[in-house]
Amino acid sequence: MLKLIQCEMRKLKRKHFVSFVVFAALLFPIPFTTLVLAGSVGNFTGFEAVFGLLATMGMPIMLPAVLGIIAAMLFFMERDNDTLKNLRTIPVSPIKIATAKIAVLYILGLIFAVATMLSSMVGGLIAGSELTNIGENFGIAIITTLLYTTSILPVVIAIVGFNRSYIFSVILTFFYTMFDFMLAYGGMFATTDPMMRLLTSIMPAPIIYRWQATQFVDPGTPAYSVMEPYFLPLWLVVLTVVIIGGLSYLAIVRIYSKRES
Repeated sequence: MLKLIQCEMRKLKRKHFVSFVVFAALLFPIPFTTLVLAGSVGNFTGFEAVFGLLATMGMPIMLPAVLGIIAAMLFFMERDNDTLKNLRTIPVSPIKIATAKIAVLYILGLIFAVATMLSSMVGGLIAGSELTNIGENFGIAIITTLLYTTSILPVVIAIVGFNRSYIFSVILTFFYTMFDFMLAYGGMFATTDPMMRLLTSIMPAPIIYRWQATQFVDPGTPAYSVMEPYFLPLWLVVLTVVIIGGLSYLAIVRIYSKRES
C-alpha cells in the first residue's frame, strides 16, 4: 500500500499539484491578514483572528474544492493516459489502488493544514501579535482538515461513477462546496423549514462548523447566546462525518472495482 501511495504522489508531483495545494493554502491568509489589520475580528486579534478566519472560512471553501479537483486527476489519469490495460496485468486489486488514491487526498489535506497554520502565524506576526496557543490551534487545524477531507468523499463517488470530463468534475466540486458552505453559515439560522433543518444536520460543513463555533465563539458574548443551541460536541461531529466517509469509501471502491474489471 505504501508503494502505491508513493506512486500516486509521484504522479501528482510531476504535474506540480503538491505545489498547487500549498499555493491554494496561501490565498486566503493575505486578505484575512489585511482584514485583521483594519480592526479586530470579534473578540480576537492578530494571530488568533487570522487563524480563526482561515479555519472557519478559508479551509471550508478552498480545501474541498482543491481536493475535489485533485481527486478527478487521480482517478482519471489512467483513463486519459490509456494505462488501464497495464494495471490489469499487475497483481494489485482495484480496491488497493482506489484506497491509495484516497489516502493521497488525506496526505495533501495535511500538507494544506500545515501551510495554513504557517501562513496564519506569518499573518499574526504581520498584525503585530504574539503567537499564542500554537499547539491547540494546530490541533484544530488538523482535525478540521481531516473532517473536510472526509467531507469531499461523496463528491468522489460522483466523479468515479459518472467518469466524465474534468470540467464536469470541477463544476460538481464547486457546486457541492459552495452549497455545503452556505448551509453552514446560513441554513441553520435562516429558516425553520424541516428539509433545510435536516440538510444542516447531515451535510458535513454545517456539522463541522457547529463544532468549530465552540472553539472560536467566547462565552458571554451575544454571538455565543445565539449559537449555543446549535453547538455540537466533537465526538458527535467525528462520528457523523466518519459514517459519511465510510459509506462513501465503500461506494467508491465498489464503483472503481467494477470500472477497472
